Amino acid sequence: MMVEPDLDRFETVAWVYSPSDLALLESKFIQADIMVQRASVWHAAIDPGLTTALGGIELRVRAEDAAAARTLLAELEPIPFRVPFFPGLLPVFLVMAFFGVGSPPRQIPAFALGESAARGEA
Repeated sequence: MMVEPDLDRFETVAWVYSPSDLALLESKFIQADIMVQRASVWHAAIDPGLTTALGGIELRVRAEDAAAARTLLAELEPIPFRVPFFPGLLPVFLVMAFFGVGSPPRQIPAFALGESAARGEA
């Protein structure tokens, strides 16, 4: 008897916090022919400050593609740091704070790799 793959089962392989990181990872998955599902992307589009509060944008792939996705993520170069803000932007951020607009998140993407991913932990 042939067992059909469970197409409804997805695994989280990464969390991103910025639209640029999201676009880059999605393009990598598309190039590798891996279908990716995004969670909480609309919260981030409406209010970027919520991205941090909600734990980032989850990138999920089908369970059958999880190993290939983790391999692809492991091959990426690590991001050592973010470029610091230019000090001249302080007045801009003060005006943004006055009007209740938060600064965009600057966290580094997190990937579910290795033993923690195999156990289902993040």
